[in-house]
Amino acid sequence: MRVLIVDDEKLIAEDLKNEVNRLYPDYAVEAVTSAEDALELVKKKEYDVAMLDIDMAGMDGLTLARKILAIYPAMNIIFVTGYSEYSLEAHELYCSAFLLKPVGERKLKKAFENLRKPIANLDDDFYSQHYLGSDVLGKRIEMFREMRGISRHELADIMNVTRQTVFRWEHGERIPDVLTFVSLARVLGVEIGDILGINGGA
Repeated sequence: MRVLIVDDEKLIAEDLKNEVNRLYPDYAVEAVTSAEDALELVKKKEYDVAMLDIDMAGMDGLTLARKILAIYPAMNIIFVTGYSEYSLEAHELYCSAFLLKPVGERKLKKAFENLRKPIANLDDDFYSQHYLGSDVLGKRIEMFREMRGISRHELADIMNVTRQTVFRWEHGERIPDVLTFVSLARVLGVEIGDILGINGGA
């Protein structure tokens, strides 16, 4: 597996590279300190995973992710940042993971073990479902709804939206706005981070 790490703090980039190499000695890992350098590398060769800082000088990690996905839509994006407020926008890009610094070993391993686009021969249906996000936010919403014993129709009534809207949330066709996320989490009895998949210990 080929991994590209991008962080404008050289020490952080090198530390993350060393940690990935320690956990996965067979991976080919490269680290750069600018989004521009990363973009040039992506144009020349394919990577399976890009681990991106978000708050960087020049081009930020979210913009870089969009440019990378425009070139290679099947790349797994893992955001590694010190700012939780970027989580919603990051997940709108259907990233594989959103990790807060400092990154613990358990979370790093979990991120690689649960890539949204596994490195394999994917059929078109598998790729389409994953890239559209039906197995990310939508599946979590559906899972928590069913755990609460609430039907799709009942959730629509509670949230004052149409059943079609709930269906679209659960199938990755639409993402609730921030205020709706707050209400949805309250109705489902979970935290927003549970729906986004960013809660858990280090």
